[in-house]
Order: sequence, then C-alpha cells, then structure tokens
Amino acid sequence: MDLSLMRAIKEASYLSTQKTHRYRPILRYMYEQHRIFNNEVLPIEIFTYLKQFSEFGDYTLEEQDADLSVLVENNNLVLNQDNTDAVTLEDLIRNRKTYSLTEYTIEFEKMLIFMEKKLYRIRGGSLDKKLTEHLYNALVKLNGFSMQTELDSSSLVQLYEAWEELFERFTKLDNDASDYLNHISGDKLDSKMETDAFIVFKNQFCSYLTDFMVELNRNSPAIINIITHISEKKIQNIVMQLVRHKKNMPTTTVVSDKEYSDTFFDVWTGIRNWFLASDTKSSKAFQLEVRTRDAISKMSKLAHFYAERQFLKKSRVTEFLRLADMIHESGNLKEAHQVFSYLFGFEGIQHFKVARKPSEKNDGTVWDFDPDELDVTYRIRPPSERTIKQNLKVSKVSQEALEQQRLLAERLTYEESVLIAIVEQPYLILKDLETRVEPFVRKALLVWISSALLNPVGYGIYEGTTELGVKFKLHKVSNDIIELHCLDGILFLPDFQMTFTEVKTREKVVSGDS
Repeated sequence: MDLSLMRAIKEASYLSTQKTHRYRPILRYMYEQHRIFNNEVLPIEIFTYLKQFSEFGDYTLEEQDADLSVLVENNNLVLNQDNTDAVTLEDLIRNRKTYSLTEYTIEFEKMLIFMEKKLYRIRGGSLDKKLTEHLYNALVKLNGFSMQTELDSSSLVQLYEAWEELFERFTKLDNDASDYLNHISGDKLDSKMETDAFIVFKNQFCSYLTDFMVELNRNSPAIINIITHISEKKIQNIVMQLVRHKKNMPTTTVVSDKEYSDTFFDVWTGIRNWFLASDTKSSKAFQLEVRTRDAISKMSKLAHFYAERQFLKKSRVTEFLRLADMIHESGNLKEAHQVFSYLFGFEGIQHFKVARKPSEKNDGTVWDFDPDELDVTYRIRPPSERTIKQNLKVSKVSQEALEQQRLLAERLTYEESVLIAIVEQPYLILKDLETRVEPFVRKALLVWISSALLNPVGYGIYEGTTELGVKFKLHKVSNDIIELHCLDGILFLPDFQMTFTEVKTREKVVSGDS
C-alpha cells in the first residue's frame, strides 16, 4: 500500500471548519484571479472584493490577516514578501505582501466548480440515442487494424486516434447514462409531480428513455459480437503498439511500460464488463435496462396518481358549483336550508353507508345517479344506560344493478375467452388476423409487444409474458408496415410474429396452474 494514502490532507480542511464561510470565498476569489493570470494577489484586493457582499459587512482587515495566516499554515496559500524599494512601514507590511494559490488548492477549486456545474446543470441531452451507435462505429474502426507486429508512424497515429475515439465514446456513454438515471431517480422526480406540466414532462421523459433503450437494444448484439471476436492476442498487440506510441510522445514525467499497458487494458476491460455479464455480476447494459424500466414505471404511477387527484379536485368543484346554483335558484333562505339538508343530511350524522356501487363509471357525479332510500331506526334506552350507535337498514341491491353486474361479468368472460384462444395457438402472425379486430384485442396485443421490446434476447428476438401467464417470443417477419383493421380504426405497425413457447389450456390459465 502507498503510505501517502494514510496521511491527513490538511489542504482540504478549509472545506469543513467553523470559518469555512470565510475561507471558501477567499480561495474562490484567488482561483478566479489565477484563471486570469493574476497569480499574486494583494490583501487589499481580497478585502475590497469581500466587502461587496452583505455577509462581510463587519469584516475587518485584522480578521482577514488572521484568516490568510491560517490558510498559509494549511498549505492553501503561499505568502510572497517583496522587501525591495519599501519606503514606509505600511508599504512594507501591506503593499509588498502578496498571496498565491498552491497546486493542491487549485485542483480542489477546479474540482468543486466542476461538481457544482455537474450537479445543477440541466441534463437535456445526456442520454443521446446515438451514443451506442457511435461506440459501435469506433469498435469497427479499431477492429479494422491488422495484426502487424510493428506499425509505421502514420499507422500508429491512426491507431491511437481510433483508440482515443473509442475511449471518448465509451466514457460519455457510461458517465452520461449513470448521471442521468441518478438524477431522475432522486427526489427531483417526485417534486416534478407538484407542477401543472407534470403530464407533459412524463410523456417526454418516457419517450426519451424508450428511444435510448431501443437504440441500445438494437446496437448491443452487434457490439457484443465485435467484442467477443476480438481475440486477446490482438488486444495485446494493439496495447503494445499504443504503448510504443505513448513513449514516443514528449512528457515531463517518467511512466513505465506497465503503467501505460495497465491503463489501456483497464479501458478494454471496462468496455467488456459494460456489455458482457460475468459469472458473478450482470452487465452494465442489463443494469441500465432494469433501472430504465423502474424509472418509467415510477413515472407512470406518479402520473396516474396525479391524474386521479386532479379529477377528484375537479369533480368536487363541479359539485359545489351545482350546489351553489341550486341554492341560488331556491329563492329564499328556508328552501336553501331544505336543499342543504337533502344534500348533506341532518346535523350530527358522522357516517353514511350504501350497499351498492351506483355505476362502473368513474367520471360521474352524485347528480347522475338515483338516490337510495334508507330506513333509519332509533333505539332509545333508559337514561341510566349508555347510548349506542344508530343502526341503518340498507335496502337490497336493485334489479338494474344486478343486471349491470351480470352483463359486465359476461363481457369479461368473453374477452378472456378470446385472449385465451389467441395464446393457445403455437404462433400468431399479426397480418394474418381477420379484419375488424375488437378494441380489447388490439390493446392486449400492444401491451404484449411493448413489454417484449424491453426484454431482448439477441438477434432481433424479444421475450414477453401475457397477463394470462403465457410466455412468448416476438420477432419481425419482414421490414414491411402492416395494417391491422380494428372496429374503431386502422392501426399501422411492423410485421411482427408471436411464438407462444408455453401454451396453456383454458382450464390451466383460469386456475393459474402451469
């Protein structure tokens, strides 16, 4: 182990002390001056800058001198004293004393600025759907180099440029994908739900991630094919040539051949682990796919919850406006009281029960349904005994409601039988479906296709499972766009075929047995 890893970094102590609120503005100002090549800063310049802010209204030169001394002691600043040509004592003490940043502090401030911009930037284009395509092209270019032991100088430059392009593409794919998913999986995603534009954000977000995952699934098999076909011997030869080229480049530091080769091999290992699973760990591409599904699912649930909340709010507003109109039309206060009592019942009643659900519709109001008649029975016990709650006799369910329930059950049974008949077939070609497809069949097919496209198994084949528990494989028969004629319109979609790998009988599907 390197012993330097065990020593304390006192240069970083200014980030978490009781006077951090004074140390950090001083060093940030010093860093900004360093960037414009003002490497030696006078104390009066620092003081003038700090006094611009209300937080330093009572800040004095003596306090600043004490802070600068601490920063010098912690190796954040270097004191430069110029005693030549000093005429007065004040000139010697103040105007001939300058400060400059140390290398540690410059790197700390540079890192902090980068982190601040990274954490608060808008990630509008982090998950570019062309990232995997660019990486594939870079791999193709690298694979095109021959296995020659010694390349000429021109070929070495081309090889190094191809490797740098591959490294740049891979780094951008890895960093941007991780940053974006970390960003949307935090509290900021939940806070988005409080805005009126949440539904629009949800649609854009889901479309954005879906486009990226479609491109990833499309390019991953080709990338995996190239990675697996590049032999270890060829990689070793490429790394050897890259090391030879790096050693020909002038540098102020001495780097061994092993350090260079380890760096190049680490990059190649990272690319392999990104797309290829190991014995103990799944690939980064698979993990990204799982997290993307979770993010889309979470966003859809939040959108559904927000839509329900908005509907309930609007429904209550409509009811109260209708109530206000009724009371206004009553004409006098007595009738207004009667209307209010009919709507809200007697004063003091805390619970109200009904035996039936008026309708399966969720967009109706209380004015759209007939009232229920309830017989209220009061029990009066002697004053010495405790009072009990009221008992409400609930009227029986009406014949109309029973008929509605029967029709609904028949409809659900019919839809289930049609879907079971579809999945009991060995395969299903969508363009061979008979015309005038019913809407519920169209919706079920689209749900199955959507779930399968998020689960590729390679070579353009996808796997999915229906809500009936039947597994199937999905692939394109051709590149044509077919027309699916439905009762409510025409649907244009790719020429898909479904092969049901686990065919179940009606009895097994209904009972849940496999």
